[in-house]
Amino acid sequence: MTFDVVFLGTGAAVPVPSRGTTSQFLDIHSHTYLIDAGEGVQLALRKNDRRFQKLRGVFISHMHGDHVLGLPGLLSTMSLLGRKETLDVWGPPELEAWMSATWKAIEAHKTFDIRFKTWSDSEPLILLETEKYRLVSIPVKHRIPCCGLKVEEHSLPWKLEGKKAGEARLPYHVRQSLKRGESVEFEGQILDPAKWCAPPPAARSYVYSADTRPCASLLKAAQGASVLYHDATFNAEDHQRAKSTFHSTTVEAARLARQAGVGTLLLGHISLRYRDLEVLRNEALQEHTRVEVARDGMVWRVMSS
Repeated sequence: MTFDVVFLGTGAAVPVPSRGTTSQFLDIHSHTYLIDAGEGVQLALRKNDRRFQKLRGVFISHMHGDHVLGLPGLLSTMSLLGRKETLDVWGPPELEAWMSATWKAIEAHKTFDIRFKTWSDSEPLILLETEKYRLVSIPVKHRIPCCGLKVEEHSLPWKLEGKKAGEARLPYHVRQSLKRGESVEFEGQILDPAKWCAPPPAARSYVYSADTRPCASLLKAAQGASVLYHDATFNAEDHQRAKSTFHSTTVEAARLARQAGVGTLLLGHISLRYRDLEVLRNEALQEHTRVEVARDGMVWRVMSS
């Protein structure tokens, strides 16, 4: 079961050739989503050979340009290429009106419907729940209303011992119950799933912080997460600037990751003022043992923590 994140843009507000503005491509169980849409996102998708016509949804964390300016162009291209399926777009209340005005101004041709859905900036909100995973918005602390995103697996199937089930002639509904980890009655006996199946793998989770100061809501959402991508715009020395602009430092991100018991911390939204990324990583390693600096084009496979 796939659970990959492709980092299309990992820089702060100003894009440069080596580090674009924020956007990520999520592939979970072969369903794909876009997390934020910074300037140039469709070029980044093509450069990384990621198909965007089949996106199931787009999550926009807030209305700052480095997270949203690529969205009109991307949706326009999807329409030009003939998309027909309705697309879900989650974001702040202002997003729908801004997109509608933009599409009207450029006289864009639409071949598909867009369902705009608003997240909550006051409490976590389940945006989407499928049989095996869910997307949850997380209010964070920034200069304007802003949300992060938690992507988590749930209800993963047990692996049935096919030969044993076949020899016992277990019917379909009994097999399905066992694969859900449920005890089930068959021919007068209660079958224990642990005796017929291997338990499912540990559920994985990915937390995306967006632009934020360290905050209680993010700390709670990140508890035990396999991977946390956290705003680390500034180094430790520039902590006052981080505070005044409602961003985080490398050390603050790592401290939250340690407190939350996160498996791996990925530092992102890096200011272009920093050239030596290993220095940033070493700062964070003072607080957390597993740290990497996200880079454009990096593909991260989410594994159980």
